[in-house]
Parts: sequence; C-alpha cells; structure tokens
Amino acid sequence: MIARLVFVVLLLAPRAASACAFCAASAYGDRTFNWAFLGLILMPFAVGIGIAGVFAARYYAPSPRVARFQARRARSSRNAGDGAAQVAPHEETSL
Repeated sequence: MIARLVFVVLLLAPRAASACAFCAASAYGDRTFNWAFLGLILMPFAVGIGIAGVFAARYYAPSPRVARFQARRARSSRNAGDGAAQVAPHEETSL
C-alpha cells in the first residue's frame, strides 16, 4: 500500500520537462506550429463560406408559394383526363 502511494506521488510530482515549450531551437525550426497557424488563418474563411452557403441555400430554395403552385399545377394536369396538351389562349398549335 505504501509502495503504491509513493509510486503515485512520484508519478505526479513535477519534474523538469524533457523539451522546451517552444521548440524553435530544434532542427526543424517551428514547423510543428504551421498546421495550427494555418488552421487559425483559414478558420474565418471556412466560417464565412459556411454562412454564405446557408444564405445561398435559403435564397435559391423554392419558396412555399412556388411549391404550392407547382403541386396545384401537377394535380390539374393529372386530372385533365384525356391527356391532351392544354394550350394557353395566346399560344398556337401546329395541328
């Protein structure tokens, strides 16, 4: 029991770090921070593109009024019965 307690205390005791917090003195310079900086630089653009995508989807989505009109038009063409094409008064037919 005492051995476990001593082990835990020694394990959790602060000691000298084996590396510096900022490893610019290493052979690779500070390359380890490139991905973090790249992420921080690109994040505002990613958020902006996400917001623009939501606005574009809302702008180009069919409105409920258009959807109701299309549904009513589809119902009326199904209920036409004989299947003949309906021509508006200002249109001409080739028949």
